[in-house]
Amino acid sequence: MEEYLKRSIAFQKRRAALGSEGEKLDRILFFRMMGPLMQARLEKIIDLRLVPRVLIHGNPHLDNYVHTFRGSALLDFDRSRMGPYCWDIIRFLASLSLRREEDEGFMNRSVVDYFIDGYYTHFLRPEIPFKQIRLLKNAKPEKWQTNTRAYLASNRKWAGKMRQFPLDRRSDFTRTLLKRFLASRNELHLLDEFYMDEVGATPGTLGKKHFIYSLLPKNPDALHDAILLDLKEVYIERDTQFFTSPWAHHGVRMIEASKVYADGMEQRLGYATMGDKQFWGRQIPSFATKVKKFLDVDEQRDVAYSIGSQLGKGHRKSISDPKIADVLMHDFQQSFDKYYKVARLLNYELRLSYKFVQAKENLYRAYRQW
Repeated sequence: MEEYLKRSIAFQKRRAALGSEGEKLDRILFFRMMGPLMQARLEKIIDLRLVPRVLIHGNPHLDNYVHTFRGSALLDFDRSRMGPYCWDIIRFLASLSLRREEDEGFMNRSVVDYFIDGYYTHFLRPEIPFKQIRLLKNAKPEKWQTNTRAYLASNRKWAGKMRQFPLDRRSDFTRTLLKRFLASRNELHLLDEFYMDEVGATPGTLGKKHFIYSLLPKNPDALHDAILLDLKEVYIERDTQFFTSPWAHHGVRMIEASKVYADGMEQRLGYATMGDKQFWGRQIPSFATKVKKFLDVDEQRDVAYSIGSQLGKGHRKSISDPKIADVLMHDFQQSFDKYYKVARLLNYELRLSYKFVQAKENLYRAYRQW
């Protein structure tokens, strides 16, 4: 618990910057920021030498599940790397427990059974498309989400963030970063048809900087839509005995993970390097929506099956040797209950640590009033 409490200083600063959204949502932010510590705890709880390794998603929780014009999927591959497959299972189960309407205990066992069914089915049949969750499947775009021009005109979401922290579009840094990103995609020719209209920098939820570019057609009569790009500073975590990246560039790592877990969902994926910083980039969709509510048991079952299906399919796709796939499936059948118990334990530790953080803050507030 001491490790969680040390890390809580960063959480308190981030929450102060974002503003509190209530205890349940603050607890989810705490959970998101404690991911690397949860991973370190896992290495102490389970003998990971015996667990098959795959290209893991790395951070499978509901805030990373997005619905766009291209469908629905878990995205955000910041934490993807080669690692024990059980991490994705444990991280997701602990996450889903925090998104329940009820606030006591862990999860209804039937919810876990739906996850097992989804994972098992799509690991064995990876050629089957993974299931999209019902909550977002029928979501319709607002008028301002129908195309990128309307999105920019609305000044919402990423458009608003870009304009809140504007940068000089003629600076060497902004121009070079864009060109290096486009070069990684063999798309430098795009600058013959489009010009950089606006650019801004904004911190993401967990602090990494995003550089947002708005590109407009040079020909005002062209039928091309505008293009909005997000070039994001990547997370570069040190390799451990069990969690490693086989790619020198972490933007490439994220692109490869996207191909395994959500092929075709993200547009214009690329990467760049500026000095000692690495970047990953994508085209921001004009329509993207997430699950905002807390879930009843039926909704939890649907989410559990859907994300289980995506993780099972992704884990199997990342394995080239059928013998390793057989070893993983045997481990899943024999060890799932152990992984479920570890997810409960880590969830309990996070909740307890969060309560300590709240108690400390309340004590300081009371002290300042003395």
